[in-house]
Amino acid sequence: APHELERMACGSADVSVDALRARTKYGEGVSAHEAHVRYFWQAMHAFAPEERAAFLRFVWGRSRLPSTRAAWKDQWMRIHTMESPRPDTRLPVAHTCFFSVELPRYSSARVCHQKLLYAISNCVDIDADTSGEGVANAQLPRNDSNQGSATSDT
Repeated sequence: APHELERMACGSADVSVDALRARTKYGEGVSAHEAHVRYFWQAMHAFAPEERAAFLRFVWGRSRLPSTRAAWKDQWMRIHTMESPRPDTRLPVAHTCFFSVELPRYSSARVCHQKLLYAISNCVDIDADTSGEGVANAQLPRNDSNQGSATSDT
């Protein structure tokens, strides 16, 4: 059927949070158990399918996940913590070349949801990951044994 052919060639139009989480690693010193990371996953589950696709575009430059485990190859989303004295005033930063996001330590699930939604709705340009932060993140050591969420990106 045409729908099945599309899914096989392009992946599912609905971004599975469980599939994304299974292909996520955490950056140096970041844990899936930290509040801001839990808030992130809560927001992802609360997002409508179109918002999850927009998040994927924001963080990876594409709107669908790979269709099979083999199609993922060595790709992992990586979540890093953005340290800030006032995290609730900061937006998350994505590094599409590295399939990563820097997430501030938001004070609540509501703030995290709002900031992510704003970023995925308004930050639609893909920049070269050549900023100072991007270069520094690209040089961070990667601990690929730390599976469960994202690691270093730009």
